[in-house]
Amino acid sequence: MILSFLMLMLFAATMITAALKDASTMKIPNWVSLAVLGAFFLAIPFAWQGWGNFGEHMAVGGTMFLLGLVLFAPGWLGGGDAKLLAATAFWWTWTDLLYYITYTTLAGGVIALFILIGRKYIPVQVMTMPWMHTMFRDQTKMPYGLALAFGALATLPQSNIFQYAAGLG
Repeated sequence: MILSFLMLMLFAATMITAALKDASTMKIPNWVSLAVLGAFFLAIPFAWQGWGNFGEHMAVGGTMFLLGLVLFAPGWLGGGDAKLLAATAFWWTWTDLLYYITYTTLAGGVIALFILIGRKYIPVQVMTMPWMHTMFRDQTKMPYGLALAFGALATLPQSNIFQYAAGLG
């Protein structure tokens, strides 16, 4: 039980950091993605379910790494977002990945609508904080790290690795 709490806290802290950094600067530092990936490798011995399950985690992470590259190449996804997507995906099995993609996509849609409405209707004079200028006046970027963080935090409690570490699976 303590392990699952610590896993959740470490994972949540790094994902919240990614969201805050992306919202305020439109950048996700490399150390955040490395911390997410490192936390997975620290947690996996405590949630060990055999080589087959470990291989599934590696396959999901590798697949999402390649997808991130494909989305980054034409500029559809930022580099920090692509790295965070890949690092986070190592925590999931294929079933977990479906939840993660669903939650992330829904959150991304809500954030996109919020930003589009904000860019159109919030007067510049109201934007007193630097992060507001970054988010609402940069017409070419969207802080997708917010959606990735939401998707990850929504997925983790029902994920295979978390359920097993908590003794629920």
